[in-house]
Amino acid sequence: MKETILNKLRERYKQTHIIIEDRVKDSLVAAYPDYNPDTIHSWTERSKELENGPVQLNGNCRAYVYKEFIIYLVGQEKYAMHEAYQYFADQKEWIQLFMKYSQSESRTRSLDLLMNVAQTIASQMHEEDILEIIIDTVVQAIQEADTGFLFLYDEKIDKLLVESAVGFREQSYRKTRLKVGEGVSGRVFQDGMPRMIHEADEIAAAMKNMSKENYKHYINSTIYKKYPNSMISVPLKINYGTIGVLTIDSFKKGARFTQEDLELLAALSDHVAVVITHAKLYKQEKQQREELQRTHLALRKEHETMQRTTDFHHRLTNIAARGGGAMEIVDTLKQMVRAPFAIYDPLLKPFYIDPEAADKQLPEKFLQHERVKKVMRTNKWQQIALNQGEILVVIPIVGAETNLGFLCCWTKTSNALESDIVLFEYGSTVLALEWTKQEAIKEARDRIKGEFLEEVLSGKYNPSIENQAQNLGLKTNDFYAVILCKIDQEHPAIRQMPENIRMHKEEWRKRLEFILNQESIQGIVLLNPTYVFALMSFPEEEDKHSARNKVKQIAAKMESGQAPVRIGIGRVHKNLVHLNKSYEDAEKCLQILESHPEKQIMSFVEVGIYRFFLQHSTEELELYLTDVLGPLQRYDRQKNRNFMKTLLYYVKYDKELNRVTKELSIHPNTLYYRMKRIQDILDVNFEHPEEWFNIQLACQVYDYLSKLNKED
Repeated sequence: MKETILNKLRERYKQTHIIIEDRVKDSLVAAYPDYNPDTIHSWTERSKELENGPVQLNGNCRAYVYKEFIIYLVGQEKYAMHEAYQYFADQKEWIQLFMKYSQSESRTRSLDLLMNVAQTIASQMHEEDILEIIIDTVVQAIQEADTGFLFLYDEKIDKLLVESAVGFREQSYRKTRLKVGEGVSGRVFQDGMPRMIHEADEIAAAMKNMSKENYKHYINSTIYKKYPNSMISVPLKINYGTIGVLTIDSFKKGARFTQEDLELLAALSDHVAVVITHAKLYKQEKQQREELQRTHLALRKEHETMQRTTDFHHRLTNIAARGGGAMEIVDTLKQMVRAPFAIYDPLLKPFYIDPEAADKQLPEKFLQHERVKKVMRTNKWQQIALNQGEILVVIPIVGAETNLGFLCCWTKTSNALESDIVLFEYGSTVLALEWTKQEAIKEARDRIKGEFLEEVLSGKYNPSIENQAQNLGLKTNDFYAVILCKIDQEHPAIRQMPENIRMHKEEWRKRLEFILNQESIQGIVLLNPTYVFALMSFPEEEDKHSARNKVKQIAAKMESGQAPVRIGIGRVHKNLVHLNKSYEDAEKCLQILESHPEKQIMSFVEVGIYRFFLQHSTEELELYLTDVLGPLQRYDRQKNRNFMKTLLYYVKYDKELNRVTKELSIHPNTLYYRMKRIQDILDVNFEHPEEWFNIQLACQVYDYLSKLNKED
C-alpha cells in the first residue's frame, strides 16, 4: 500500500523530489529520493508560518500546505501549482494513509531498536564497566549521535558527576561537578523533563549558566569543536526519583536529531535507570558477599592461628615446667613455623641459625638500616625487601629495659608468613623471658662474685675469703692477674649511639669469657659501672714465667682494631691477697692509654718509661719535677717568659736545632741565647749525660702530669 501510493506520486511528478512532512507531529515522513537535511530544515522552518495553500519557496521548491501535512516538490520541472494543490487535496486520504503506514513503520523500527538496545544493556548488567557499556550502546543505537555523557547524582556533595562518556577526553570530563540546574543536563535533572536543542548557538546559550570551572572542563574535554550541532538530554528516573541524566550529542555536519530520536532516548532512559540501579545493588551485594567471604577466611585463618598458638603455648609451658632452656624454645619454634629463620644478639652474633637459613645473609650495615632502627625504636617487627623478590622480616626480642636481639626470617611473600608472624612474635617474647631469667640468675651469681672481689681488692685479709674462693673454684696461693676493659667515650661509634655502651660492655664480657674458656684459664668476668673486669687464675704448680706467657697470649687475642675499648692488663702476682696490686697496675695502664689514643691495649710489663710514673704517686712526681725544673717554672712566672716551652721542644727533638727553630718560628741565635739562659737558670750543663738525662726525664714527667691535669 505504501509503495503503491508513493509510486503513484512519483509517476505524476517525474524528475522531481517529493518530500512529505507531518504537520501534526512536526516530523518528516518521507524524502524521495534522499535530500540534504539542512535544506529540508530550512524549508520546514519557513512552512510553519505559512497558511494553507500552494507556496513558491524558491525557484526550485514549491510547498503545498494543508492542515495535516505539507508536500514539497523540488526540481526544474514546471507544474501548475493550483492544479497540483488540488491533486494532493484529492489524494488526501491516500496521503494520510501513507503517513500512518510510514509512522507505523518508524515506530516498529524504533521499538526494535529499543528492544535490541535494552537487551544489550540488560545482558551485561553485571559487568564492572556497565556504565561505559550503556553510553556506548546508546550512542551507537541513535544514528546521528556520535558523543554522549552519562551523569549520576551524588547525594553526598549534591552534584552531578560524569560517570562515563563517549567522544570526550576523560582527564577533563572527570573533573566536572554540575550543580542541580546548571547547564542543560543540570536543568533536565532539576525539572525531570527531556530537552532537544539544535544549532551550536542555541546550545551555547543554554550552557551559559555553567560555572567557569565546569565550562573549562567541558571545553577541554571536547575533541571535534566547542559545541555540537544537535543534542538531546533526558532524565534517568526510578520510582524514588531522578538518579541522573543521559545526554547525547552530534557534531556531524548538518546533523539534526528528530522527535523520534527524543522519544527513543526517553524510552531508553527508564530502562537505563533500572539497569544502573540494579547494577549498583548487585555491586553492593557482590561487595558484601566478598566481604563476608574475606571475613570468613580471616576468621578461619585466625582460628587456625589460634590453634597453632595454643599448641605452641602448651609446648612452651611444658618446657618451662621441666626447666628446659632457650634452645628447647627455639627447637619448638622450628617445628611450628614454615619459614627459615635465625636469631642474633644485639651485635648480630648468631645464637641460632636454621639449617634452611644457612645461606641467607643480612643486609649490609644492618643495624644502620632505617627499618631496623624503627624496630629498635618501636619494638615492632618490620619488613625489608631483598633481591629477587625475597622479604626479610625482622622481629625484636625485647627485654625489660633493652633490646636483647633479633629474630630474622626470610620469605618470598608476606602473605605466606602471616600465620607464622604470630608464632615468631610469641616465640620471641618467651625467648626474651627465658634470656631475662637466665640473665637474672647470672646477675645474682655476679653479685656474689662482685662482693667477693670487692673484699679481696680492699687488701684486708678476711679468713672467710679462702672459703669463698674455694666455692668459686679459686685457690688463694695461685698466681693472679687482672684485665680491665673500659669503653672509649670519645670513639666515633659511641658518640653516635651512646646508649649502646652497655651493649659494647656486654660484648667484651662475652669475648673475655670466650678467650678464658678457650685458653682453659680459670677466672671470673664481671661488669661494674666503670669496667669490664676479668680475674685470671694460674695454678701454683706452674711458675710465674708460664703465667706471664699466657697473659701475653690473651693480650694478643684481645687486639681488635677499631673497637671502642681500651684494655689495661696488670702484672702477675702470687696469692689472691695481692690481687689489688694487679688491679692497680691495670688501672695505671688505662691512665696511660688515655693520653695515647693510638694504642688500644697495654700490659704493665711493657710500659717502659711509664713504669717509672706508675711506680710513683702523683705527689712524688710533682716533687721530683719541682726539684729539677722548679727554677725555670718560677723564672717564667716572674719574668713572663716561656722558656719552659722552648726546653720541651729542645728535649722532644733531641737537640736538633733546625727542627726546634722551625717549630718555634725563631732565629737560631735566639735559640742559642735561650738554651744558655735555661742552663744558667737550672744550673746544669746539657753536655753532661747524667744532667741531660735528668732534664729529659723531668720533661717526660711534666708532660705526663699535664695530661693527667687535663683529664681531671
